[in-house]
Amino acid sequence: MLTRIAISLLLAGSIAGAQDAKEVLNQALKNLGDVKTVQYTGSGATFNLGQNVSPTAPWPRTEVKSFTQTYDYDKAASRYDVVGPQGPGASQFLSGDLAWNQAATVTPVAPAVAATRQIQLRLSPHGFLKGALASNATAKNSKLDGRKVTQVSFMQGKNRIVGTISGDNVVEKVETWVDNAVLGDMLVEAEYTGYRDFGGVKFPARIVHKGGGFPTVDFTVTGVKANVPLDLTVPPAAPAPPPVTVTNEKLGDGIWYLTGGSHHSVLVEFRDHVAVIEAPLSEERSTAVIAEVKKLVPNKPIRYLVSTHHHFDHSGGLRTYIAEGATIVTHQINKPFYEKVAKSPHTLNPDRLAREKKKAKVLAVGPKHVLTDGARVVEIHHIQGSPHNEGILMAYVPKEKILVQVDVYAPLAPNAAPPATPNPGTVNLYENIEKLKLDVGPIASLHGRLVQMAELRRTIGK
Repeated sequence: MLTRIAISLLLAGSIAGAQDAKEVLNQALKNLGDVKTVQYTGSGATFNLGQNVSPTAPWPRTEVKSFTQTYDYDKAASRYDVVGPQGPGASQFLSGDLAWNQAATVTPVAPAVAATRQIQLRLSPHGFLKGALASNATAKNSKLDGRKVTQVSFMQGKNRIVGTISGDNVVEKVETWVDNAVLGDMLVEAEYTGYRDFGGVKFPARIVHKGGGFPTVDFTVTGVKANVPLDLTVPPAAPAPPPVTVTNEKLGDGIWYLTGGSHHSVLVEFRDHVAVIEAPLSEERSTAVIAEVKKLVPNKPIRYLVSTHHHFDHSGGLRTYIAEGATIVTHQINKPFYEKVAKSPHTLNPDRLAREKKKAKVLAVGPKHVLTDGARVVEIHHIQGSPHNEGILMAYVPKEKILVQVDVYAPLAPNAAPPATPNPGTVNLYENIEKLKLDVGPIASLHGRLVQMAELRRTIGK
C-alpha cells in the first residue's frame, strides 16, 4: 500500500488573469503533445474506496494484470478495459465506472455518474489542459519543495478543478472535490510522475489517484499511442430512479425487518423509544426508513442507531440519523471517524445535517453492550477476529432468538448447494456465536433474506 504523500505549497505571487493561465496551459499542451486521443496501457492496482478493514487503514487493493485506457477529448468520452486476477472486469472510480464504455457494453447512466466520468476525464493530464483552456481558468504562481510551479484552476459545473504545472511544463497533479455520502466534499487527487516520450507524446509512467486520503488507482504505464480512433457509443441518460421502497416484515412483538432494496435495517421498539439497526447507502434510503419507522411506531423517538461497521455502503445514512437526534452505537474503533464524518463539509450536495448542524452523539462499545428498558433487551456483540472488518458488530435479541448481521454471512439462494470452501468470515461468525453461547433461531441478514440458524450451519458444513 502507498502512504499518503504530504505536499505543502508555499504561495509566492498573486493570482494571474485568464490570459496568463492560457499561456501556461498552451506551453504545457505543446510540450505534452496536442493530441485528439490518448491510449495508454500498463498494469498496477485499483483500490476499493470505503471498504477498508478499519477507518484508518488504506482501501483494499486489487491487482490489475493489464489495462488499456483510451481518452477521446473531442468526444469527451473514454473506454477502459482491464484484466485482473479473475479475468476481464471493471474497476471503480469514485462513485461510477471508469469509462463511458466497458467491454463494449453501453448502458444508460444517471446524470451524477455522467458528471463523475467527465470529472475523471479532466483529471488526466491532457484532459486537464484542454478543459482549462476551454474555461475561464486562473493561474497562481507557487513553490513546491523549493521549485517554481503554477497552479491553474477552473470550474466544471459545481466542481473546482486545480492542476499543478511544473516549471518544465508537465502536469504533476490534478485535484478536485466530489460529493460522497460519508466523507462529504471528498478530496480527489491524481498524481503524475516519471514523464517519458512515448513516440512523440509525453506521458507519465506512473499514475496514482487518491480519494479520501488513500490511493484508489496505482498504475504503471508501459505504452502510449496518440490519435487512436475510439469507436464507441456514449450511453444515453438513464431515467429518473424509482422512489426508495421500504417494506416491513414483523419478526416478533415490536421487531420489524425493514427491506425493499439491497441493504436492509431492523427496527426494535422499546418502552418509550425505538432503536434502528443499520443506516445504509444514503440519506434518501435513511429518510425513507425513518418514515417507515414513524409509521410503524408513532410518537416514539429514534434514540439509537446501531451501526454494524463503517463501510461506506453501510454508513451512508449515518448523518441522517445524527440530524434526527439519534445516538450512534458503534464499536469503539469507529468513534473518531464517525465524529469526523458528522463534521465534514457537505457544500456540493448539502444534506439534512449540513442544514440543521446538530452535534453527533456517539456511544462507543467494546466486546458487548446491552440496550434495555428493563423489559426489552438487545445485546450488541463485537464479532471478534472477523477478516471482513475489525470493528464489525452483530445484534442479538434473546427473547425472540433473533440475530442481526451483515456482510460476514450472505444466505445462499434457496436450495443452493453450499460452497466447497466456506467463507472465512462466515466461519468466524459461527465461531463467535458458539463462543458467546447464543441460542440463535432466525438470522436477519442486512443483505439477502431471513434464514434460520440451521441454514448457516449447512452453509459452512456444520
